[in-house]
Amino acid sequence: MTAYVVGADVGSSCLKAALVHPERGVVAIAEHAYPMHRPEPGWAQNDADDWYQALSRAVSDVLGAAGVSPGEVAALCIVGQRDIAVLLDTDGNELAPVIHWTDRRDPSETSALYDEIGRSTLIDRSGTLPIPGLVLPNLVWTKRHQPEVWNQVRHALQPKDYLAFRLTGDIGTDPTGPTRSVMNDWRGGEWSEETCHAAGIPLEILPPVAYQSWEPRGTLGRAAYDIGLLPGTMLVAGGGDDPAAALGSGVIDAGDVSIGTGSSMSWRVVANEPHHDATGLIGLMPHVVPDRYLHEMVVVGSGTTLRWFRDTFGYGTPYPQLVAEAATVSPGSDGLLCFPFVEGATVPFQDDSVRAVFHGISGHHRRPHFVRALLEGIAYQYPELLNVVLSRGLQAGTMTISDGEARSELWNQLKADVIGRPLTPALRIEAPSIGAAILAGFGAELFPSIPEAVKAVVERATPVVPDPASHNGYEKLRGRWEEVRDNVYPGLTSTSI
Repeated sequence: MTAYVVGADVGSSCLKAALVHPERGVVAIAEHAYPMHRPEPGWAQNDADDWYQALSRAVSDVLGAAGVSPGEVAALCIVGQRDIAVLLDTDGNELAPVIHWTDRRDPSETSALYDEIGRSTLIDRSGTLPIPGLVLPNLVWTKRHQPEVWNQVRHALQPKDYLAFRLTGDIGTDPTGPTRSVMNDWRGGEWSEETCHAAGIPLEILPPVAYQSWEPRGTLGRAAYDIGLLPGTMLVAGGGDDPAAALGSGVIDAGDVSIGTGSSMSWRVVANEPHHDATGLIGLMPHVVPDRYLHEMVVVGSGTTLRWFRDTFGYGTPYPQLVAEAATVSPGSDGLLCFPFVEGATVPFQDDSVRAVFHGISGHHRRPHFVRALLEGIAYQYPELLNVVLSRGLQAGTMTISDGEARSELWNQLKADVIGRPLTPALRIEAPSIGAAILAGFGAELFPSIPEAVKAVVERATPVVPDPASHNGYEKLRGRWEEVRDNVYPGLTSTSI
């Protein structure tokens, strides 16, 4: 079989592309970074054209690395972030920088908006916890503060739908597209007319839910040449990055759990039926797999705390080297504790105002202690997150780790020891782009089914089994971490939803 497919993932800091062959699996991976612009304190913005340029470079790289010609590519599929929107005018021009989901330019306005519409109402309609940074408050902020921009808006497209528009001229999205906007109706799988009306957002600027994630949405036009492919190449609809990451990790059956730490930490639990959580702690969305639902917890600040530490104190040190330093420190980091909340707390306790803390600093602590304390601070949240999953009646069977953290034997073992359960690392950490490639292959009928595609493409390592003695030790250390947390943040547990 000579047909290849390309999957691409539009992330916060880079775009990753995967070239996949139905019989050879993943053939090549490439990524290209782009900047996050911070023109004001608390602001975080992207330039949408950066995604397009990164797509062009990444696709060319994977084809070049594998020696594959554009004519051998049967289909392309793009997945990406669901929390942000590109604002376009009538001619399809970008009107303003894209407000990123980590942006915190006006939390008080966001809180007032949610209170006005009703947080419980938003959770009931959308299946999503209303937190800062989502599409709804960002659109409302633009309407209030940038009327010269707002008056020209004709389309508000999420990243993968924006790229699809540039490649095909098509305006549309899939059922996972609206799910992190707080503007959707999870029961109908559409945008919520009631929420949009309450917030003053015209429904006509939002893309229609026109495709399933695995369905073709058209073919590439002449813009295909921009990204190194040929006109006529199939474009498959794609979906959100988290559902695609679950698929790219082989997490497709009821009870399967996908865990990934990028900018935030996400837990995704698969079920055959939708389980709506009235508290909003577990978000609800369709999976990118037919007849499956995904239940998601997003813990903000985890990956961004690690990135902040690296950028501030790492002086260019790569993540693997920092983690290797942590291996020189004993469990418990010699009494140093980290609470990785640089962007607030969301699950299982919600408080947007809290910030990160290192506690118990002594004169003998060096950088490796801080790194290990940070890794442990992220891992200490695992048992509480598992309790949330089980308390909602969801199953938690095979637990798979994806993203860059899956490369670290130390961190994998540390997390297994803390939670007391086996964890299975994905051998390929670029799970969202691999999930996109699987959707491309299924849409192009190169795979007979999603399960067959997973067997052909997804590679997983041997499960990491917890050490009983280490687990017992970490139970005591985690108890101390929770005790200090409740004293450092005395109002945190009282704001639990």
